Amino acid sequence: MNDAINQSVVPLYVVNIAVDTARLYSQTSGPYSNTGIYMMDNNLNGGSTGEGGLELHSQVTTNASIGFNVFPIDNAGNQGDTVEIEAFEISNGTDIFGNWGYPKKQDSGAYQWIGRVFNQGECTYQIKIAISIGGAPKKYFWWDPSFTSTS
Repeated sequence: MNDAINQSVVPLYVVNIAVDTARLYSQTSGPYSNTGIYMMDNNLNGGSTGEGGLELHSQVTTNASIGFNVFPIDNAGNQGDTVEIEAFEISNGTDIFGNWGYPKKQDSGAYQWIGRVFNQGECTYQIKIAISIGGAPKKYFWWDPSFTSTS
């Protein structure tokens, strides 16, 4: 919800992340570069690459919002597995979000995090997730997808 205009934000771009919770939970917490994380966005025809893998490169435009969602893939679909985005960090390149557009966690709505692109350029960002299987303690993983922003 955008309090300034009292309306829900509908982002132009959406990045969805499916996580094989059993696969990841069997690994040690930390930087991740293996299988079990599947990223996709809604801009394949607009130039995004790496769909279905760990290293999605999203092509976006300035002044556009980006929604982020993450969800578990578990064996039976009812194991009580959870996955959530914990943090974002620009790790290299231009901060395309600028001072005001950095992704923020949403309290409600269809998108778990929403950001807005203000600057042109390329950046690698680190996304950190927390996962739990059937109520077990959380484990944390992070990796580095990227964006290219044009006007």
